[in-house]
Amino acid sequence: MAGFVRKVLKSGLGIFTSRVLGMVRDVLVAGFYGVNAVTDAFFVAFAIPNLFRAFFAEGALSSVFVPVMSDKITRQGEREASRYLTSLILGVSLIIFLILVFVFIFPESVVSVFMPGYRNDPAILIPAANMLKVLMPYLFFISICALLSGYLNIKNSYYIPASSTALLNIAMIIGAWLGYKESGDIYFLCYGVLFGGLLQLAGVLIFAVIKGYRPVFSGGLDPEAKKTFHLVLPSLASVGINQLNFMMGRIIASYLAVGSITYLYYANRLFQFPLGMFAVAVGTVTLTEISVSNSKGEYEQRDMLINKAVNSIFAIMIPASAGLIILAYPIIDMIYGRMSFGRSDVEATAFALQMYSVGLLFYSLISVFSRIYYSDSDVKTPLRGAFISFILNVALCFAFMKPLGHAGIALASSVSALFNGVYLYANIKKYSYPIRRDINFILKVAASSAAMTIVVYYAGTYGLNVIANIVLGCFVYFGIMYMFRVNLLRVIR
Repeated sequence: MAGFVRKVLKSGLGIFTSRVLGMVRDVLVAGFYGVNAVTDAFFVAFAIPNLFRAFFAEGALSSVFVPVMSDKITRQGEREASRYLTSLILGVSLIIFLILVFVFIFPESVVSVFMPGYRNDPAILIPAANMLKVLMPYLFFISICALLSGYLNIKNSYYIPASSTALLNIAMIIGAWLGYKESGDIYFLCYGVLFGGLLQLAGVLIFAVIKGYRPVFSGGLDPEAKKTFHLVLPSLASVGINQLNFMMGRIIASYLAVGSITYLYYANRLFQFPLGMFAVAVGTVTLTEISVSNSKGEYEQRDMLINKAVNSIFAIMIPASAGLIILAYPIIDMIYGRMSFGRSDVEATAFALQMYSVGLLFYSLISVFSRIYYSDSDVKTPLRGAFISFILNVALCFAFMKPLGHAGIALASSVSALFNGVYLYANIKKYSYPIRRDINFILKVAASSAAMTIVVYYAGTYGLNVIANIVLGCFVYFGIMYMFRVNLLRVIR
């Protein structure tokens, strides 16, 4: 179990490295370009390849192929596993090529689907379409990178795949700076994305080869690869629908005031910081470890891993959610509040961050629960939950956006995540969270988080610096947990 913690820490540290550089990137982009219709256009154009990335890479395909790859290595050896991975890379490359051809032929039509509010504004639609043509090849680089990252995870390499996005962020930082120097030309930022994706793929490929991967083209396509593509279709829809919840928010936001898309983007980026740094790390390691346990028939070990993952989520995400809600404004002001990013921009972004933070715990649990299904090759149940939550999200967007504006879109996403998390847990087979055994632990986490929230709130009203307040909050939370005699390392080890 100590190995589980080490792997989570390695993955989390890798994601942290990338997210810190991502935050630097966002600070520079916000300061250099501000909030306007052009930034709305860029963030929508950038979101389109990232949406397809979720379809073909990080969530869907990797969730299905990791259990198969683990079994291949255990039962058939390294060569057959490499042949299987090579077949997947070739198949994904062909699909992405067809997508790229379509986007290059009809860029304005694709953009208008995601920015319907600007459909009749060629001054925004045409630049967004041109940006999209530069950004779309990034989809190829990142999708192949995600497959190789899954291979590295099986080889117990977690830091390199998780931190590889740092190369993208460095390239985007350089692009943002060059664009600012060239009279605010945002196209330099697009070229930074393209070059960064190439660097990211090259870095991960080198480490995959070091760990033993060798492309195998002899013997034709692996039959398991064909089976994987059949299995991945429901998973594609499931993960894609979860991503569409965020994308749908941006689509609806295109009908709101100029800048709404940008506010949601920056708020979501900060929301994704704890989600990616910890919850995604836990989910990634959980999928790999559960898959190995299933292939060995160690089902008691499987249940212990799930319990550790869920308790880890409770221990970190409950206080993190409370802290983000209380400190949203000073955090946004500290990070983005300079140069072209004005006071009203800070307020609007902070409001959206508070609404997103309501769902932080539930998105984190979804990251774990969905991987339980994927490890058992059940992709239909997550699909049903994702589809119902998507319909709920759209309905709630329209219900909340009138009284809350763009922040209502963020709240709708959080409420739909609550439903999806409950649905996934209720339908897990052969597993039940030991609530009677761990209820005291949950109550202690809740009580410690409540005390932390009160202290942080009042410290903020007395003008305590936001960084000092965050440190104070951590001391209060972990101090009270210690008083409750809760050893967090022992809980998750």
